Amino acid sequence: MAKKEWYKTGKAYTDKKGRKGIWLSPSAKGGKYADELHLGFKKSNSGEVKVNKNGEPIALSKTQSAWRSGYLAARKDSASLYNYKKKLK
Repeated sequence: MAKKEWYKTGKAYTDKKGRKGIWLSPSAKGGKYADELHLGFKKSNSGEVKVNKNGEPIALSKTQSAWRSGYLAARKDSASLYNYKKKLK
């Protein structure tokens, strides 16, 4: 995804200390997690790959990968249930 697409799906904010960031919508968060699982590296909310002090990409740990997989599975389950209930009406 391009940087612009990430920014469109989130809301920029500035906190009391002057730090800037982007709040992601649930669909953008799911897309970010899917990209991270595919790449194996962490990404920032602006869509850039996070790097350490040496400039190397920060890899996902097994725990982080499991958390992201679980989040995506829960979203899929929720969507499936919604569609099933909608079909019953």
